[in-house]
Amino acid sequence: MFTKNVGGVDAAIRAVLGSLIMVLAAVAADAYPFLALAGGLVALVILTTAIAGVCPLYTFLGLNIGARPQPRMPVKPEPAHQLR
Repeated sequence: MFTKNVGGVDAAIRAVLGSLIMVLAAVAADAYPFLALAGGLVALVILTTAIAGVCPLYTFLGLNIGARPQPRMPVKPEPAHQLR
């Protein structure tokens, strides 16, 4: 449905960051419940974009951080080996 625009390294960074924010939100839940809720929602969005591989902000800005196919280098034909 959507073209993946999040690369492997970007997705890994998002997964680690989202997990860290989720843990911090869980730790802060007793003292600051609304801040924990907001942090949890932000972490959920970050983790969702990491798992799905699609970032709506990247789509809006026209960015594609995903893997691009490498251009093929033209192969110079070499003559076959000849016996002397």
